Amino acid sequence: MRLKNFCVPFQWGYLFYIMCEWKQHLGEEFQLLSDFLLPTNDFAPRHPGNAASIWQEMKVQVKPNGQIIGAIDRSKLRVELAKADILIHKFDLCRFRKEMCENFGLIPQSGEIDQYERTVPWGFWEPEKGARFPITLFMGLYGRSLRDRLMEVALNRETAGEIILTANRREWKGDVPDIARRHNLLLVPFDEIIQMEDGKLLPTPEWDEYLTAFCKMVEMDLPSQFQRKAPEFMLAKRGAWVFRFDKKETIAGADWPGPAFVQFLLQNPGAEFHVEKLWQAVMGSPSGTRFEHAFADDGIAMPESLLGGADEVLDAEAKAAYEKRLRELSEERQKAEADRDAATLERIEAEFEAIRTTLESSGGGLHRPKKLGDPSVKLRDRIRRGINVFLDHVSDHDPEGGQYLRNTIKKGVFMQYSPSRKIDWNLS
Repeated sequence: MRLKNFCVPFQWGYLFYIMCEWKQHLGEEFQLLSDFLLPTNDFAPRHPGNAASIWQEMKVQVKPNGQIIGAIDRSKLRVELAKADILIHKFDLCRFRKEMCENFGLIPQSGEIDQYERTVPWGFWEPEKGARFPITLFMGLYGRSLRDRLMEVALNRETAGEIILTANRREWKGDVPDIARRHNLLLVPFDEIIQMEDGKLLPTPEWDEYLTAFCKMVEMDLPSQFQRKAPEFMLAKRGAWVFRFDKKETIAGADWPGPAFVQFLLQNPGAEFHVEKLWQAVMGSPSGTRFEHAFADDGIAMPESLLGGADEVLDAEAKAAYEKRLRELSEERQKAEADRDAATLERIEAEFEAIRTTLESSGGGLHRPKKLGDPSVKLRDRIRRGINVFLDHVSDHDPEGGQYLRNTIKKGVFMQYSPSRKIDWNLS
């Protein structure tokens, strides 16, 4: 739903009203914006009235016994009021600014907002590194003309351009649009760019159009990776690795190999990749020697037989022992699932997968031996080590995001990302 009524108080420059006034100003938008209305410790000296008095303003009187009366001047009409009727509520402009900027992909301005200030620093639009443009909100334009404010901003501006938010277009009169264009000031009406869906402040399609116009104004190409809003789900390298799950953000080291493997799997939901092809796609080296340092000293122990150079054989007795252990692991898994023990399940899955792969590599029947040290097994464990280090790190900072990755990423000789629901990942 587009928000238009809420812009009227911004035009007046007054964001303190009692509830019945907020309901009157906001109309059908009241329920959507009620969370932004904060009670103050002040009571209104006057009340707008009610239907019986045809909304005539009433003077509020507090009797010695605590009774609150609304009285209309030169009239005998008296209406009893409650404290809730005259308690002033303030529109939480700081929270509104923060939420809007986050959902519009802007950098919000920090700090409190002076209730008497009519020129409000709002934030910054940073379309690319090294290009940051300020955004300012003008309120209360009746007391001081928009034209004067634009001239003041133009004189003090230190950047190539600036975005000016106004409540609507009503004050764009006379030569105001020409002055704005001449000084690279882009006028943007609030009531055209904001909508609310599922309790979130979101940009309308017009917002993209205004930013496109601004780029033309300051003679800057529109960035190819421009996002209308900060992505809720992301795994991308921004110097360091940045993982964002439902807006919760985790930072990992730029040289960590695990995030690169996870990113590739997220790019190809449902597709299975043999570890050799996965390594080649991510690391660009089939042997693994080029990036060996990335997996060294990570604190994860590996079975000696999987480290390479082993000539052990798998005979019938060893195979029977492995199969017995698989049955035991199945029982342990059932108990861990019943207890919802994620850590134990992870350990069981790792051991189960290692044994299963070893059994598969022996092939040709119980009595046919085969040398161990399969390169696929070693490569699988290298990749899995890197992924597990990353998943552990994510789980420490964002348990929900870490659990999601554990539940959806298969880490065997064939690796796969199998989501239960579609997620629009930002991976670039």
